[in-house]
Amino acid sequence: MTPAANKPLTLFLALLLSLFPLTVNAVSSPAPADERAGKSFAFINGQWFDGRAFRRRTFYSTGGVLTDQRPRTVDEVIDLKNGYVVPPFADAHCHHFDAPYNVNQQAEMYLREGVFYAAAQGNSRSGALKVADKVNKPAGVDVAYSHGGLTRTFGHGLEVFETLALGLIPTTEVIEANKERIAASRRRENDAYYILDTAEDLSRKWPKILEGRPDFIKLYLLHSDEFDERLRKIPNIKLGHIGLDPRLVPLVVQKAHAAGLRVSAHVENAADYRVALSGGVDIMAHLPGYYFPLDEDPNDYRLSEKDAKETARRKVWVIPTPNLPQSFNDAATLRRVEEVAKHNLGLLKKHRARIAFGADAYGSTPVEYLLYIAGLGVFTNLELLNIWCEDTPRLIFPSRRIGRLKNGFEASFLVLDGNPLEDFRQVKNIRLRFKQGLPLNVAAKK
Repeated sequence: MTPAANKPLTLFLALLLSLFPLTVNAVSSPAPADERAGKSFAFINGQWFDGRAFRRRTFYSTGGVLTDQRPRTVDEVIDLKNGYVVPPFADAHCHHFDAPYNVNQQAEMYLREGVFYAAAQGNSRSGALKVADKVNKPAGVDVAYSHGGLTRTFGHGLEVFETLALGLIPTTEVIEANKERIAASRRRENDAYYILDTAEDLSRKWPKILEGRPDFIKLYLLHSDEFDERLRKIPNIKLGHIGLDPRLVPLVVQKAHAAGLRVSAHVENAADYRVALSGGVDIMAHLPGYYFPLDEDPNDYRLSEKDAKETARRKVWVIPTPNLPQSFNDAATLRRVEEVAKHNLGLLKKHRARIAFGADAYGSTPVEYLLYIAGLGVFTNLELLNIWCEDTPRLIFPSRRIGRLKNGFEASFLVLDGNPLEDFRQVKNIRLRFKQGLPLNVAAKK
């Protein structure tokens, strides 16, 4: 299956692996809270990131909170041995943490690579409930969930979830061969996805959506400029190759905001982006142009100056989710996709739009994707670190005091062997992990 055909399906590979496990490095479960959890710590000989540079100073943690004021009692002194201290990393677009069989492995992978915060941009609510005791705890990964995406009949999402529910592997070939059977199956509806064909559907199903207690709302837009044309061709289009009616986006946003929830939009091209932007969404779950074939016009995926300005004005977050070079079958496609990515990222940077990082890659954290983005040359190492350590956690958990190494913020941080401002690959060289006042003991990768 080519990236062009497969990329939309990767949004739901978490569901694929919940039924058909892949081989994952076996590691130990997250370390439980030990007798040191309630103690006060002094961290000496560390170089702490202040958002601009690394500065040598001493910090303390007490009650899981950082302070530069020495507490009355220091129970333990930890020598950071000249290490470089940064806030933990975050993944603003993942599809993990909703399958009991491998949630411990996923949590260990994230903690080992320094990723303490994650947003599940499309998950099964029933699966997330089964692992609720494994996440959002001091020794685990903190996860915000969407609990099912909003789509339409024959729309993106149901093709994968229902293929899995039928005990099949959701490749393009399998889905096409079983299209009628899959389209008729509704086993995972109102759990992993919600079908909203009309405004009446939205009003009727909204209480059910809120009943799931999502942390944010996720909706799907796929080539909105072709929506009416694709709608007329149903059922003769590929299953899953249509999204929510663009005209419903403002209505979804209005209801979500009234409920105190933000809205994240799957977007594929610039038309989707503009529909989401004008509709009032809060988060772009993708940057347009993460993949498009050679027979499509790159301009359909390019943002304009106006788009970037409006994104910044509305304070909308954008999450680039690049494909790594090995995902492409030919160099020409990769080159065109990278040109569009540089253009779009450059415009967003120019206008100081809010950017957060996420991988949208099942079975891995964003680390290699950040290194790839670094190689595009759009951002400096300082900008990359600020976005990943400071801004991305703030997107996922806006009400928490995380992402800064300052008085009153959660005592969560990483100690790196080298300076990532000089060599960004140092983000892989983690010496120590500390989360909410608790040292984490994470097994090395096997």
